Amino acid sequence: LRVHVHDHSGGIVTPEINIHENPDAFKRVMACIVFGRRDCIGFDLTITINPKMTSLLSGAFWARNIKGQIAINENIYNLLKVIFCNQGLVGRGTVCYLARRDGEEFIIKDHWVKGDKSVVLNEVEMLKALKDIPGVPQYVEHCLVEVEPGKVDDTQMYHQKIYNSTQGVYHTHVRLVLKPRARPLHEFRTRKELVKALRDIVLSK
Repeated sequence: LRVHVHDHSGGIVTPEINIHENPDAFKRVMACIVFGRRDCIGFDLTITINPKMTSLLSGAFWARNIKGQIAINENIYNLLKVIFCNQGLVGRGTVCYLARRDGEEFIIKDHWVKGDKSVVLNEVEMLKALKDIPGVPQYVEHCLVEVEPGKVDDTQMYHQKIYNSTQGVYHTHVRLVLKPRARPLHEFRTRKELVKALRDIVLSK
């Protein structure tokens, strides 16, 4: 048995465990997976997924069903759809959600930014500086995700030892909330909305 741990800086593989010669270690690993909290196997406890809604990634029926909830600062957003998901193991691990709070729709960018909390807010500061410029998403709020009060989630904390080759490459977990600028044409909500979009396309030619 080997345990593979992947974060956005890369992967770590534990020394092998012979499950016949060391059954206690094997039982502890399996007990953690089966009976431990969801964060023991990498789930983010600040996101809750409705178990009855298994189509979160597919986005099916997103307009009618709430897929789960995500906490950002003091606000709870209802997740409607995943609109982008980075599939790579190494990188920012970006997932963008369409969400709703108090009847309004928002885009939530959940991603991992290289560096510590003192340097990861460049995008936030840039969006604030570009406020009210046409075509630029409107900044709403952001947070550095905490695994416990006062302890920001970054990949450095999951490494038992920091090697020279991995120094400075850890990532910090950031959530950014924006107002959406547009939706895909096929997600029109009324026939009038579709006709107006087609009219604008024709006029722009």
